[in-house]
Amino acid sequence: MNEKLKIKRALVSVSNKNELERLVKCLQKHNVEIISTGGTGKKISEWNIPYTSIESVTGNPEAFGGRMKTISFPILSSILFRRDNEQDLKEAGSLGIVPIDLVVCNLYPFEEVVKLKGENASEDELIENIDIGGPTMIRAAAKNHESVAIVTNPKQYGDFIVELEANNGQVGLDTRKNLALAAYRMSATYDSVICSTLEKKWEKSGESIHLSPDHTRELRYGENPHQESLLYINPLSPGLASCRLIQGKPLSHNNLLDSDAAIRCVHDLVQLIDEDYSSVVAIIKHLNPCGAALSKAPEQALKNAWEGDPISSFGSIICFSDSVTKECAIWLKDKFVEVIIAPGFSPEALDIFSKKKNLRLIPFDPRHTNTNEKLVRSVSGGWVVQSEDRTFGEEFQCMTSSPFPDEQKKLALFSVFVTKHLRSNAIGLAGKNNEGFFMAGGGMGNPNRVVSLKQCIEKARENGHSDLSNMVLASDAFFPFSDNIEEAYKAGIRYIVEPGGSIKDEEVIKTCDEKKISMVFTGRRHFKH
Repeated sequence: MNEKLKIKRALVSVSNKNELERLVKCLQKHNVEIISTGGTGKKISEWNIPYTSIESVTGNPEAFGGRMKTISFPILSSILFRRDNEQDLKEAGSLGIVPIDLVVCNLYPFEEVVKLKGENASEDELIENIDIGGPTMIRAAAKNHESVAIVTNPKQYGDFIVELEANNGQVGLDTRKNLALAAYRMSATYDSVICSTLEKKWEKSGESIHLSPDHTRELRYGENPHQESLLYINPLSPGLASCRLIQGKPLSHNNLLDSDAAIRCVHDLVQLIDEDYSSVVAIIKHLNPCGAALSKAPEQALKNAWEGDPISSFGSIICFSDSVTKECAIWLKDKFVEVIIAPGFSPEALDIFSKKKNLRLIPFDPRHTNTNEKLVRSVSGGWVVQSEDRTFGEEFQCMTSSPFPDEQKKLALFSVFVTKHLRSNAIGLAGKNNEGFFMAGGGMGNPNRVVSLKQCIEKARENGHSDLSNMVLASDAFFPFSDNIEEAYKAGIRYIVEPGGSIKDEEVIKTCDEKKISMVFTGRRHFKH
């Protein structure tokens, strides 16, 4: 294997012609013969650089609207034959095969078409932007990296030119290996984008998921300082991962998880917006809502949400459904929060926040986040993949002799939506005041549901709520025993919403009737592990 490869002959065929002039002029300077295809060759001619047409090498014209041009025995043989293999050298000589030492190729812009047009892209347009010859040449060159360099991205041109200039037109083995690996990654990503796009277009079950290091951002560390962490960005699904901060230091691993939890919570709660209540705020700490509110204005929602747990709100993530106003910024001025997410920030708010240098501000509209993405978690030896737990408004069925008042149903929905975002076993308690709906307390993450219920009630008491009789308690899953009802009754709770489905449902309902508690079943569980 040759450490240094002298570039004498190059095949150049690209869709993206950015920075190409620099590269081909460098190749010309080092007396490299350039072979090129129609559109690329025309561009090279405009720069007064001579090139050899692909037709003169293949002996065939381009055909079928450009579908056939580079795929041919002469071209692929020139790339693939082994320069240190006597039999290959003998066959190449007898067949008149002249080696190609460099392939410069990028692909039809399938990904760009999907980004630009999304679901509006026609099937014909998608199919015509699937490259065939390009991936073939790229993989051939990468496979034979011992003797061929493969350049697939204009961002690589600068370093490649520097190496050519420094080594009199030669390229080192480490560079060829790095370029080959980049080529394989690019090819894998390209095929994955095609596959996932057509799966959706053709409504096929399952979804291809590909994590490419080409779309990553290194994070400071993981959940703990001794852990490494990378953020993998889906280029076809704009969201939190691709957001750019307008203030503050980069987001950490934990910041990203909490921010995502805040966005998803607000996304659910905005379904309850009406002509009376139009603003939602969620406050997240360690992946759990410690405060949430639906109010008449952002300032009211913020204050109501903060009261859900003023202590835990210290160092939290806050997400707004509306732009952050001057009044919100003034109210937060003396409070420590890590991240604020909102569709926008008023100039006055930005000025106030600018004094808090470590505060991260993310312009992102949680109302329009993509909730069709697959949720992926790793397990030993694989991954578990599921759809989003989407909430469209639960169907309430009153199970008790005490009717569930119509005027409590919106509060019940609010309680269900917030509790859905607490870690199981989850119990949430929600109330209503003159400003709107608010989270009064939450209990979560306990293996015993009664412990979660007690924790929820204790938090509500801690927050100054002595009368719980008009609040609604929600459970993410059924109550397995009536002891939960006993504890709720002792706290003064009179309205409960839960999925139902326990073999002890009749016992639970009977206890509710005895205690004059009104309870509805939704028929839908919301575990969040």
